[in-house]
Amino acid sequence: MMFCRMASLFSLSSRPQALFRLASAANRPLCRRNLHLTAVVRQTRDDDLFSSAAPSGAPLSEASRSTAAAKAKSQDAATRREQQFYELVEYVTDRTGRKRAIKAGQVRQTAWLRLFQLANSSEQLEMVAELFPRWRDSGKEFRPIHAEAFVCRCEELKCPTLALKVFGDHPKYGLGLSSLSAARHMLHSVYAKHPLSDSMTVAALFGVYKLPPVSSDLAACSMLYSACLKDNSANARVVGKALHEELKKHAQDKPPIRAPRESVMRARYAEKPNIWLLDALKTIENVHKKSGKEWRWLRSWTTEREWRPRNTFTPRQPAATAEHA
Repeated sequence: MMFCRMASLFSLSSRPQALFRLASAANRPLCRRNLHLTAVVRQTRDDDLFSSAAPSGAPLSEASRSTAAAKAKSQDAATRREQQFYELVEYVTDRTGRKRAIKAGQVRQTAWLRLFQLANSSEQLEMVAELFPRWRDSGKEFRPIHAEAFVCRCEELKCPTLALKVFGDHPKYGLGLSSLSAARHMLHSVYAKHPLSDSMTVAALFGVYKLPPVSSDLAACSMLYSACLKDNSANARVVGKALHEELKKHAQDKPPIRAPRESVMRARYAEKPNIWLLDALKTIENVHKKSGKEWRWLRSWTTEREWRPRNTFTPRQPAATAEHA
């Protein structure tokens, strides 16, 4: 906030010098007293309102120094991180490929995980992806953990289409969608905010990489069906109709899953599919309510209601009488 200094309202230059001195002498005791009382009153008010506060001068300068130090420390950390990223890129480049520039030393599997984390933008992560063919040309293969980490980082850096490009061109990049967790995560990264075509591409990759069909996985089926409801085109309605039947059957045959509420538990990667599933089901329930579609089969999942297997009948017990009570 900027403060402006106000100029004097009255000019004293035109007054006689003697009159000015006389007025100054007469008012000096009063001014001193007023200033003294004002300081006392201000101190009293400050003590009443902010009794635990320190004097106004020192904290401001100390806070400014602390803020500047934190900013400088953050900039230094960002600089070191960027330097480590480019050094590791150079290291991997020199030691991979058909003809390695440096034959001494080998690139470990963990180097890729480190590169994913050091990449701080979509451009840097794409630079890493362009190194993938060199790993394959070195006779090495990626593991499922690499696919999962790459998809996760693509979502964090808001570039899920990079994952679509890499997994959609296995002959070039050599990184396969070899994990159901990675495929499910990839679908989650595009189904809510991207065109339906991206979700359908991910669904097709399930088959390409010989993973279980999307319709057989409750979390994946719910996310893809939610994407179809959002699109509402003719093709989306056709696909959505088939997914609806599968999803309804799964939801009625399986006991509901409860996602954890604690933030520490929700941050665990193993809990993410359950969280994604319930979020998608709640979205589906809301859309069904607005469009007039039947939605009550979702209530055991989206609320804390008791679940019972489908096509089961529990006979009602007769009320107890006084003789049998």
